[in-house]
Amino acid sequence: MPLFYVAGVSGAGKTTVCAELVRRGHPAYDVDADGLAEWVDDTYTLSPATVRRLAAEVGDAVGFVCGAVGNEGEIWELFAHVISLSVDADTVRRRIAQRPNGFGSTDEELQRILGWHATIDADNARFGATLVDAGQPVVAVTDQVLRIAEEYR
Repeated sequence: MPLFYVAGVSGAGKTTVCAELVRRGHPAYDVDADGLAEWVDDTYTLSPATVRRLAAEVGDAVGFVCGAVGNEGEIWELFAHVISLSVDADTVRRRIAQRPNGFGSTDEELQRILGWHATIDADNARFGATLVDAGQPVVAVTDQVLRIAEEYR
């Protein structure tokens, strides 16, 4: 099952990397844009059944699910590996500011994102994710994501 999870804090570049993976011909799904997650009891959730369905659709190809959900502990084991995009807080602020009506556009949401940002790299690395510096150009970030996927395939 060569399905990989590309995770990271809001503003890390998950959607941009997903679009680049698709542009290069890889099966890649955006948790938000593709409507894969749903709110369950105040938690944004990607169901294990959805992950299994996507893995079956990908088959022997290398595929990617890009996003951030509140039940990652339930689904990580369903992926061949987790790749976590990492950026500094200033980059998060700058990227979020470029989304005038998206998540993070209110001060309360931005503070939540920055709170997650404070621990996400250490948490994801502790649980086995490979960190990728997502402050680089998207082509370089995507190249690195693909190299990691090849290692864990």
